[in-house]
Amino acid sequence: MEKSPATSSDASQSSNANMWDWRAIILTIALVEISSSRLVITEWVPYLYFTQTISLAGVLLGFALGYSTFSRKAATRIAIGYSLILLPAQLLNAVERTDWVWTDLVTLFNRLFTSLAQFIKGQPVYDQLFFISLVTAGYWIIGISAGYWLTRHRDFLNVILPSCLAMLVVQVFDPTESRRMWALAFYLFAALLLLGRLYFLENQIYWKKTRFLLTAETINNLERGALTVAAVTIFVAWSIPGWIKQIKPAARAWQDFSEPILERLSDAVSALESPYAGRNAGGDFYSGELSLGQQAAVGDTPVFFVTVKESEFVPIRNYWKGRMYDLYINGRWTTLSDASDPFLPDTDELTVEYPENRNEMEFTFTNNATSQSLLYAPAEAVWVSREGTITSTEVSPTLRDVTAWNASPNLPSGGRYTVRTLIADPTQEELRLAGTEYPEWVTERYLQVPENVAPALRILAEEITAQYDNPFDKTQAITAYLRNEIEYTTEITDTPPENRDPVLWVLFDYKKGFCMYYASAETLMLRSIGIPARMAVGFAEGTFNEIEERYIVTFEDAHAWPEVYFPGIGWVEFEPTGNQLPIERAPTRLDINADATPDPVIEGTPAANPLVPPLLEEPPDLSNQSNSGASKAEQMELYRTILFYTLLVLTVGLGFFMTRRYALEERIPVYLASRYTKSGNTPPRWLNRWIRWTTLASIERTFQVINISLYWLGRPQPRHITSQERAQALIERLPSAETQIQTLLQEYQSTIYTPRAGNLTTARKAASLILLKTWQIRIKEALQSLDYRYNQLR
Repeated sequence: MEKSPATSSDASQSSNANMWDWRAIILTIALVEISSSRLVITEWVPYLYFTQTISLAGVLLGFALGYSTFSRKAATRIAIGYSLILLPAQLLNAVERTDWVWTDLVTLFNRLFTSLAQFIKGQPVYDQLFFISLVTAGYWIIGISAGYWLTRHRDFLNVILPSCLAMLVVQVFDPTESRRMWALAFYLFAALLLLGRLYFLENQIYWKKTRFLLTAETINNLERGALTVAAVTIFVAWSIPGWIKQIKPAARAWQDFSEPILERLSDAVSALESPYAGRNAGGDFYSGELSLGQQAAVGDTPVFFVTVKESEFVPIRNYWKGRMYDLYINGRWTTLSDASDPFLPDTDELTVEYPENRNEMEFTFTNNATSQSLLYAPAEAVWVSREGTITSTEVSPTLRDVTAWNASPNLPSGGRYTVRTLIADPTQEELRLAGTEYPEWVTERYLQVPENVAPALRILAEEITAQYDNPFDKTQAITAYLRNEIEYTTEITDTPPENRDPVLWVLFDYKKGFCMYYASAETLMLRSIGIPARMAVGFAEGTFNEIEERYIVTFEDAHAWPEVYFPGIGWVEFEPTGNQLPIERAPTRLDINADATPDPVIEGTPAANPLVPPLLEEPPDLSNQSNSGASKAEQMELYRTILFYTLLVLTVGLGFFMTRRYALEERIPVYLASRYTKSGNTPPRWLNRWIRWTTLASIERTFQVINISLYWLGRPQPRHITSQERAQALIERLPSAETQIQTLLQEYQSTIYTPRAGNLTTARKAASLILLKTWQIRIKEALQSLDYRYNQLR
């Protein structure tokens, strides 16, 4: 291993000049590992634990390089050499192994180069190995950098900044799980301890040079003090946002400050929040275009919650639609229309094409993501409680074909909005009799099929639907075919041939896919035989929580489904995806009316549809229900208030304890003055006064009320005036407080000039009364002055 010449500036430092402090080293390792662990717990892709292993190896190598006498260039070359060995060795564990390591390496680099080319060309990268390689290499560099800058330069900022920035980026990508936020608290706690340790080591060198006596007990006190200060700082920092929310003006100011920052970060990293988000998602789960991709959304992190207002009508299936797409080209869905119009809840409300035979319902959505613009709702939404914009195409002066609703400004975490919808509930008979007289705006927009896929899709669709004579039965046949012939999977491990359309490849060759492929295949197959259809995306119904009486919608509920147009009815959902329950509509309207009168409920009988809230045995008492909801809300508000004031009292109490325990009131001004002196500056006057105040006895501080009152009443006294003369001057100016002034003077003189200690409690009571009477006469004189000036003006 080559060693740099002694002439190098870095090499000229001996190993003794470099730092090797085991406490600082452990804290540095902890910082890097906490940051990498925050990425691992997201479970975005497999093998994220590589970052923990490689970052630990990197930080140990950084310690060794920083402590050595190698120059920076030599250390860089050594680090590159280790990188070329350790990184491929680590990444080989993520590929399928063979008996020949060289074959495995060639496979690894071929996959990485292919993904890199796609990334450079702006194409979506479907291979997870590319992301794994990026984060693994990133944490390898972070580890080496942290170890090197600690032992070579003792540079706190360069030690923590790379791992801190990586952790903050991960937090923006994965914001919805509040418990994971505590990883950042532990990180900041360790960072503050490292800062204190480095500051102590820096001053220790100075103390040794000046032969300052530093005992083991003093060192232990300093370490305990640093630990306590770090803990208090983290506690206060974590409590401030909660306290701010209690004060409405402060909460608005905090939101105005933080929301633009979060929006900018969301714009930069939105692609990692969802496998379906494009470059312009703006932090939303779906953007203006949709690539079919190779992986479905997974994870049980809630995206939003839905509460349904009490209604006699219960939909067969709830779909929380976010966007609609109409144009398909080579594995990507987009929307032809991008016209946006403002929507004001106070004045605006949309209309639907066929309002008859629809049921009005109301839903309340609670956002659980950091920032969300796209609003979700069942079809067809006619009103939303949030101001924003509507992306749509004008069909007539009174009707719009809506693509998406967007809130403006973005909906923050915990933000709510209410949606009013008109939901269709057609029967099989009504759908069969709907006919094929489609409006012109429907056929112009929703029959597009790319020329390269249309023939194959048409032949298959006609073969499946040959025995049926109406669009509903044909749609049902294609839906059943896809559910039976395509195997559901959350991940597509193979890649379609370069000139093969992804939908055709899944439909005819691969025979496996997730909701994006099921819905795309059905939409295009229906279009190929003249049935208008479109691609809808959003979320499936989710899980109904009976205790909280709301739907919990998570990442794995992200879904796509086809909507088919029927004249006289409108858009109707179908479910071809294999992992979802099929939609079973009532055969006739008579069956729906019969179902409206339920049979007697037998205790223990399960609900017919587990995804729909169970019906109550008796009609609900809406007044009691509203009162119960109000009482729950009042209880939660009471708990928050109690928690807020409890935290406030604990913080104040802890601050008071710290002040008394460590005499911070006396130490802080002396420390600040010493920093001014060390830097060659003269301490300011206010700091010198603070120091003098800390040296006064309790009775002397109490007697200062005399001087303060004289100053407020316009009679400040020179320094040489005695306490007796000061008291007499205040009596002349404030005769109503003569008794209290004499009492305070007597206790003060007894303590200072006699062996008998004065009564401090009596002195403080007298001082309080003096201040009160000083303010009374001051206010009285101010009012008299205003009255005199007013009379002069008249």
